[in-house]
Amino acid sequence: MLKSDKVAASVAPSAERPTGIVLGLERIVHFLEKTLPYDPRSKLSVVHVAGTNGKGSVCALVSEALIAAGYKVGTFNSPHFLEPNDALRIQGMPIPESEHAELREWIRTLDAGSQSPSGQLTSFEQVTASALWWFAQNDVDIAIIEVGMGGLRDATNVFASPDARSSMGVGRSLVQCICPVDEDHLGIIGNNVEEIAREKAGIMRPGSWIIIANQDRSEAFHKIRQIAHRVSPGRIVNVRRQPTCDIHVPNFAISPCEDSDSVIQRLRPPSDLPVWASFKGTGKRCLRAKYPASLDSYAKSAHPQRSREPTLPQTQLPPADGEPGLSAESESVRVEVDLPLALPGYYQAGNACVAFYALDVLRTQFGFTKLTDAALQVGFQNVRWPGRLSWLSLSSKRAPLSGCITPSSPTDIIDSSASADNGVGLACDNHSHSGNNSSSNECQGGAGHGSSGSESSALDPAESLDNWLLADGAHNEPAAVELRRYVDTTLRRVSQQRYIRGTRTRNANTVLPVRWIVGFSKGKNVSTILNKLVMPGDTLWMVPFSQPKEMPWIKCESPASIARVARELPSIDSSVRLEEFNHISDVVDRLAIDTSDTQLNALCGSLYLVADMYRELQIQPF
Repeated sequence: MLKSDKVAASVAPSAERPTGIVLGLERIVHFLEKTLPYDPRSKLSVVHVAGTNGKGSVCALVSEALIAAGYKVGTFNSPHFLEPNDALRIQGMPIPESEHAELREWIRTLDAGSQSPSGQLTSFEQVTASALWWFAQNDVDIAIIEVGMGGLRDATNVFASPDARSSMGVGRSLVQCICPVDEDHLGIIGNNVEEIAREKAGIMRPGSWIIIANQDRSEAFHKIRQIAHRVSPGRIVNVRRQPTCDIHVPNFAISPCEDSDSVIQRLRPPSDLPVWASFKGTGKRCLRAKYPASLDSYAKSAHPQRSREPTLPQTQLPPADGEPGLSAESESVRVEVDLPLALPGYYQAGNACVAFYALDVLRTQFGFTKLTDAALQVGFQNVRWPGRLSWLSLSSKRAPLSGCITPSSPTDIIDSSASADNGVGLACDNHSHSGNNSSSNECQGGAGHGSSGSESSALDPAESLDNWLLADGAHNEPAAVELRRYVDTTLRRVSQQRYIRGTRTRNANTVLPVRWIVGFSKGKNVSTILNKLVMPGDTLWMVPFSQPKEMPWIKCESPASIARVARELPSIDSSVRLEEFNHISDVVDRLAIDTSDTQLNALCGSLYLVADMYRELQIQPF
């Protein structure tokens, strides 16, 4: 990497740097093409991921599988989690802070001396340029890039088609994943869901493969599908729930608990999809996916290493949304692969499905032949994504109390089959993260930090609830719905275990309350999110988050303004206790002395607030 002092002499005054959110590609393209010593895109192949929810999980799953297969993988996420450098990772490890600081200073210096007619780079454009340069300099085999905002005008949308048919961009965008789209940044990237979907579909490239996640909003699906068929017809995988599980994706089925492939129980109706199952008799969660997956030409692509013939009757299936019908006999191969999942939550099945088909396209269409089924299984087993349905131990901030269980790594694992009816398992797996070679015995983070807390993807129902805090970055309505669903399932499991152990009277109408610890960015629909989360008898604590580094446009709602909104909601009655806090440390101090085991602690509303809690508990997620 070039040093900043090598170009300092050429720095000249230029226009003031834009502050806030400024979309557009003119500045970043000029910088990559004209200012850097060479264009880093020329050395990069990319999987590009857009959407409202699930982008980070899909990036994590794809990255881990590629790493497990032996590829050198760069991953760029937005926003960063704890520190700006953790947004840039190779093999799962962030760029060292000192190297990151030097790289960013070099980029700033070059930008200050550039003569771009469009002006200087925004802060996010600088981060993006830094990531692309670092990946190119380190010769990664592939880069997994998460869109910052929208897609069409986002600074990451600078790559060409795999066969260079696009008139814009350099490099190769092999696969584009469109995760579920909902109301997101209204007024900035669109005024309704259809406009937002059009913006996010702007990352699609001719000749590339497009993976479209199941969309809960029909207007989003139809717009995305329309654009996909116009941009890259015949190279589309629609991950949609269909009336049956015969040909159409996601094609999930329950795997028998024993080590046998002799029984596959079909799932109907589609509201039952997807369902967790047992992974190779271990009791861990998994889902069974089938491929080929699509009604497009992907279904006819060669899988020469898989010779099992289809056993479905040769009947014509009804077309989906105007697509030509596909007969069973036209499908060349139907083979199953069990995908273990370490990420908790019902919705992660959909994210895993998107990741699986993106990976299968890479290995069948773009020569990533080391991506065997075994590599996919190892990668999906190893995946971590901090701050999303993560259980944080409070033991480091609490003195041991007589009669209380000191939390350690969750070891009393619930068999996922017990929660298959709700699509949510609480299983957590022993694994070593392939990026850092550190084992944490099911608890993630805190390795090498004696006074730090710990993070886990599961809760032992035998533990005292007050020893743990559930942290999730849910900041919009769909994410709030999934969080509440996961919390309800967790509370049912805890109640069942306490009844089995004789510590609780069984009462189907009694649900343990939740202590919600929330903070929101300005512009979020606070009333809608609270409506989905807070129930009678719950507690609501409101706290601000600290200013995120390098993101001056992010502003925090005050606890008082959140409280005003909460008091106006009919669903929040007098049984809900409200309390305002000035700082996350005040919340931790209260949690440290509160030994109540009759409610679950859950922190949400903003990933920035979750990051504050990680810092306060001294948890190192990467």
